[in-house]
Amino acid sequence: MKKTLIAAAVLAGMAGTAHAQSSVTLYGIMDMGYLYSKTEGMKARNALDSGLQSESRFGLRGTEDLGNGLKANFLLEAGINADDGTSSQSGLFNRQSWVGLSSNTLGEVRLGRQFILGSQFFTNIDPFGTTFRQAGMGSTFIAANQVRNSNSVMYFSPTWNGLQGAIGYSFNRSSNESPVAGTNNRAITSGLRYANGPIEVALTYDQVEPATGGNVGRSTQLGGTYDFGVVKLHAAVADQRNVAVNVGDIPGWNGRFAKKTLSYMVGASAPVGAGSLFGSYQKAKDWDIEGFSVGYTYPLSRRTNAYAFFSNMDNVGHYGSAVTTGDKTTRQFGVGLRHMF
Repeated sequence: MKKTLIAAAVLAGMAGTAHAQSSVTLYGIMDMGYLYSKTEGMKARNALDSGLQSESRFGLRGTEDLGNGLKANFLLEAGINADDGTSSQSGLFNRQSWVGLSSNTLGEVRLGRQFILGSQFFTNIDPFGTTFRQAGMGSTFIAANQVRNSNSVMYFSPTWNGLQGAIGYSFNRSSNESPVAGTNNRAITSGLRYANGPIEVALTYDQVEPATGGNVGRSTQLGGTYDFGVVKLHAAVADQRNVAVNVGDIPGWNGRFAKKTLSYMVGASAPVGAGSLFGSYQKAKDWDIEGFSVGYTYPLSRRTNAYAFFSNMDNVGHYGSAVTTGDKTTRQFGVGLRHMF
C-alpha cells in the first residue's frame, strides 16, 4: 500500500493531476551474485554481478478504469546494474515503456517498447526462465534471449479456455523512425500460446527486415511443458534463418551468424525440499553450440530467494572476446540473492 501511494504521489507531482479511478504501483527486483566464468585458453573472470537470475530493475505500472470494461494501462521499466548503480542499457526506461487499452472481451493493444513474443511466450517453456546467463535458452534460441522492439504496436487477444494469440509490428526496432531510405529496421512478431491444467504450449514467429536491405532474419519457435506434479518436462525447437546468435556474458552480445540453424532444448524442473531444482540440455546445430546447465532456487520468504547454477557450454563466446570455436568450453558458476518488491 505504501509503495502504491508513494508512486502515485510521484506521478501526480509530475503530471499535476491525480485521478481517483487510477492505480499506480512501484515495483522492482534487486538481484546480486558471484559469477565465475572460464573459457578454455582464456583467463577466468571472477565478478560480483547484477542480475544473474533476473535483471535488476525498477518500474511503474498503472491502470485507469474507463468504464464499460475498458481500461487504460501503462508500464515503465528500467534495467539497472545493482553492483555499481548504473543503467543496464542506454535510455532510462530501457526494458519496457508502453501505453495501451484493454478490454475483457476485445483484448489489449499496447504502443511502445516491448518484449517480442519469442521472448514473452517462452519464459515458462525454458526451465531457466530465459535467464541465468548462458544457462538460459537464449544461448541457442535467438528470439528467446530477452529481445525487445521499440516503436512497436502489439495486439493481444482475450484468452479462450487457455488459448491466446498476439501479433505486433515495429516501425524501427532499434532507434527512431526516419524518412531516409535504409535507416529503419522493421520487425514483425506473432505467436500463439495455450496454458490449461498441466499443459503449456507456445508457437512464435519473429521477423526482422534489415534497414540496408539484404536477407530477412526469421525465427520460428515451438515449445511446451507438461507438469506431472513431481516433475515438469520442458522441450523446444527453433528454425532460425539469417540471424546472429546472442551469447556470452553480455546480454545482447552479437556472435556467430548462420544462414540457417536448428536449435533444440530439453529440460526438467521439480520441487526438491522447499526449493526447485531444474536443468536443461540445448544445442544449435549450425552455430555449433551445445551444452547443459543445472540450477536451484530456495525461497527465504515470499519475495526473497537464494539461487545457484552451473552451466557447461561449447562455443558460446566469452566476455570481451571474439566467438569461440573448435569445441572450446565455457563454464559458468553463479550463486546469489534475489529480492522482489
